This record gives sequence, structure tokens and C-alpha cells, in this order.
Amino acid sequence: MAERFASPGPVPVEIGLSRAVLDGEAVRQLTVCNACRYCEGLCAVFPALARRSVLSGGDVSQIANLCHDCRACYDACMYSPPHEFAINLPPLLSAVRAADYRDYVWPHRVPRLLRGWSGVFAGALASAAVVVAAAVAKVGPAGLVRRHGAVASPYALISYPVLLVLLLVPVVYALFVIGAAARAYWRDTGGGRLRVRGLRSALWQAASLRYLRGGGGECYYPEDERPSRARWWLHMSVAYGFGLCTVSTLAAAVLQDVLDTPPPYPWLSVPVLTGVVGGVAMVVGCVGLIGLKARSSELTSFSAMTVKDYGFLAALAYLALTGLATLLTRGTAAYGLVYLLHLASVLVAFAATPYTKFVHIVYRLLALVRDNMERGANG
Repeated sequence: MAERFASPGPVPVEIGLSRAVLDGEAVRQLTVCNACRYCEGLCAVFPALARRSVLSGGDVSQIANLCHDCRACYDACMYSPPHEFAINLPPLLSAVRAADYRDYVWPHRVPRLLRGWSGVFAGALASAAVVVAAAVAKVGPAGLVRRHGAVASPYALISYPVLLVLLLVPVVYALFVIGAAARAYWRDTGGGRLRVRGLRSALWQAASLRYLRGGGGECYYPEDERPSRARWWLHMSVAYGFGLCTVSTLAAAVLQDVLDTPPPYPWLSVPVLTGVVGGVAMVVGCVGLIGLKARSSELTSFSAMTVKDYGFLAALAYLALTGLATLLTRGTAAYGLVYLLHLASVLVAFAATPYTKFVHIVYRLLALVRDNMERGANG
């Protein structure tokens, strides 16, 4: 990544800024913060900043991805607008993160089927066409709307080998692209050998959302002047709901491939129970976070990131809803179409993952690992 230069004065953070100008403004504001250090006890950002007397290279990206956007620093800052220093880190660091999502991804030119809203719809249509064609090849057009037993099996519509190939292609592609991006990010923010102790601490901090509470006074979101824990609870609902859905998939794989018990599974089974609870938690969390975002302050938000947030939350809610609908219709004639709709959504979601807000999980975890390694080396 290109070397970054300081800007001569305050620059409005808006869409379309070049990376050099954006990073220059970040260096300017962070240099003021480093001289002040009033916020040093709020979160991991400011102690990490204090360890850097000169900001260059990947330092800005490391600081930006270490930020959890709790916005407590804006509430505490004595140099925020209309002060001439114009310090407003939340939208600035959000803009840097958005730039990282764009700059580190490979290929830099996003495939057309995955680019923007039109690309998402085109990708969804393409995925739907593939899964419908696979199902029709097995059961014929009439089989899509026929009951396949009291509790239908997904393999009644698409055979296991075909389904495995359909899922593996986008999953392997996404893992390759995200892996390349993570490697580039790690190199730019310092490189070196990843330490197990740093990873272990980072996983705990990520799992507990330790830094979403700022200095302990909760997140200043959606209002800049009143802390609230609502965002923490809703974020946990989404994260652990997604985790339960992952457990559901893994449990089904163990039952099928290890214990030789193929689907469908009864309601009182691990795959179904974790899938239902996880799906409901995801829907509740996503809807709640969308509601908070609609009321969030524009002063501390970056519009391009807000759009990414809306898209990400809506997509997760949609995946959870179609997954729940698939379970609820297992014994009806609607199951075939509902299942194929959900499967098509899963395929396009996997393929588009590297180009969505989902990648913030990777960069933030790496930023936490780097931070823990730095603190260990300096401790």
C-alpha cells in the first residue's frame, strides 16, 4: 500500500476522497489525539496510538480496525467541531475501514455478478437458476411443488454430491479471496509471526465485544450524547445467533457423515434446535440494529459505511428468515421452492462475502491480535 502523508488542515470526510488524502487527514487528527491523550482509558485505540510516535505505513489501518465505533471519544473530545482542530474520529476511522475493505480485496475489480445492488440481484438470479436447474434435473418441474414426505429431506430435491459441489465452489472462492486480503493486511500493519497468546486474547475480546463499551460507560449509539447498551445486546444476538446456525450445520454434518444419520432431523435435535434459536436471534438482532442505525447521528457516521451496514444486516436477516421458513415448510408442498430460495441465497452470500461488511470480522480480529502482541512485547 502506498505511503501516507499528513494533510495541511482539516479535510471533510466524504465519499470520493483519495486514499492519500484520507490517510493524511487521519494522521492529522490522530497526531492531535496522541498529543492530548485525554481518551487513553476509553478503549484499545488510544493506548495503541500512544505506542506510535510517528504514524506511517499500515498504522492508520491498524488503528481504524481496532476501533469498534463506540463513539465515546467524540463525546469526550474537547477538540470536536466547531473547534478549529475539528477532531471527529468515528466517521474518519469508518472511512478508513471502508477504504481497507476496497483496497485489500482481490481481485480489485469486483466480479460484475457481485458488484453493487444490481450485481447482488444478478448473482441471486444466477444462483436461483443453478439450484432450480439442479432440482428439476432430479425431480422434474412438478417435483418442485410436491410433498416429499411428512418431513422432507433436502436430498429429495438435490442429491448430496451435487449440493456439496454447489456449496464448495463459492465457499472455497470466498476463503481464498479473504485469505489473500488478510495476508496483505497483516503484512502492511507490521507482519511477523502470529503468536498464539495474542490470538487467544483477541478471540476473547472479540467474543465479549469488550471494546464496544468504550471506557465502560456503554456505547454512544445511536445518540452522541447518551450512552446505551442496546447496541451491545443486539450485536451479541446477531453474532451468537450466527454462531448457533454454524453449530447447526456442523452438527448435521457429524450426524450425517460420522454417525450415518442423514436428514431430515426431528425438532428436538441439535441441528434443528440450534438452527431455530440461532435464526430467531439473528432476525431480532438485525432488525434491532437496523432500527438503531436509522436513528444514529449523521455527525459521527460515514454514509458509505452506513450503506454497507444496512446491506449486511438486511442480507443476514433475509438468510435467517429463509432458513426458518425452510424448517417450517418441511412437511408442505411449498418446501421445494422455499428450500431452493434459501439455498440460492446461501450461494450468493458466500460468493459475495469478501465484498461485504462481513470482512470487518477478519480485519478487526487481526487488529486485536496485533494489539495484544504489541502490548505483550511492551509489557
